[in-house]
Amino acid sequence: MTSTDAPAHGLRGAISRGRHRSRLLLAAGALVLTGTVVVGVAVSGAGAAPAELGTIDGASVTRDELLFHMERVRPAIENEVLVETGSGSVDWDAPLGDATAIDRLRTAALDELAADRVVLDLGHERGLVPFSDFAGFEQALADTNTARAAQLDEGEVVYGLTSFRAQEFYGRTIADLRTRLVSALSSGSDPVIDVSDEEVWDAFDAHAEDWTLNASTYQLTRIAVPLASTTAEQFAARLAAEGVDAVSGTDPDTTVSASTLDGATGLLDGGSRTPDPRLVAEVATLLAGALSSPVVELGEHVVYRVDAVTVDQDAAFTAYADRIRAQLESTALDALIAERVAAQVRQMNSNALHQLTMEDTH
Repeated sequence: MTSTDAPAHGLRGAISRGRHRSRLLLAAGALVLTGTVVVGVAVSGAGAAPAELGTIDGASVTRDELLFHMERVRPAIENEVLVETGSGSVDWDAPLGDATAIDRLRTAALDELAADRVVLDLGHERGLVPFSDFAGFEQALADTNTARAAQLDEGEVVYGLTSFRAQEFYGRTIADLRTRLVSALSSGSDPVIDVSDEEVWDAFDAHAEDWTLNASTYQLTRIAVPLASTTAEQFAARLAAEGVDAVSGTDPDTTVSASTLDGATGLLDGGSRTPDPRLVAEVATLLAGALSSPVVELGEHVVYRVDAVTVDQDAAFTAYADRIRAQLESTALDALIAERVAAQVRQMNSNALHQLTMEDTH
């Protein structure tokens, strides 16, 4: 198929910090999707691989299904091999460590197939998707395209694509199902995925630098000189060597004023000026006392000195808590999928697998 500041109090103190933890371990190690492949009886002779390559938990793995997943993972594996070998193209049959590139491709495809079966099973168990296997997906694709074609024939408006290719329809199906699974598994009186407020706070604290920009206020000193008086490089070098006070005290062309940058809006001085976006990004990385790179504003070379940074941590948490929770819930779903994949029994015909070639994927 183709196809610094403020302490964490206030809001934080008001939130229950119960010690109940998620039922799912979120350790990074749990995210590696592995499964034991039990090698089946080898068949003799060359030629095309048989229609059935083996089973996962008793359910057939077909040649077409694995080839479909080989197409899906090929770009990632191809890039991985190119980076690893430094070559301009991939020789799929050349030795690559203990195997070949196509061996790596087959393995990655089988791992994705196994993980996606878990996603489909979880969705089917909860009535989120009407099928749980590849044949069901193919039927859903055919039904969808037939229905859209009929709508077009009737002169109805069809939103989105009028006809889906298999790969894009599959990717859309799995992504949508994952989103709905997170919602289903994290709701109800006894949720399978249960991310506590404390875990959200812990994740926020562990990566505070990722969340606090939009809740930060920067007190700055603005140092400016006319464009005609010097170059940006000379101005920045002089400030770095002599200091702001020395330059402003001896150069009548230099003006110094106080300024405030709002991290949430990216605006200077209450919105009276919109700075260069590169300045906002740079200021967020500077410590107190540091100088920014020079920028051009209103006919002047301007350098900003960071004098102080204040962070409303409660405001930052309020702004990002939902996003952090969603990330943790997605990680928990990955852990659940990995747990089920690890428990799968794979019985694959190794000879049949090795009969799949790159030509078969086209």
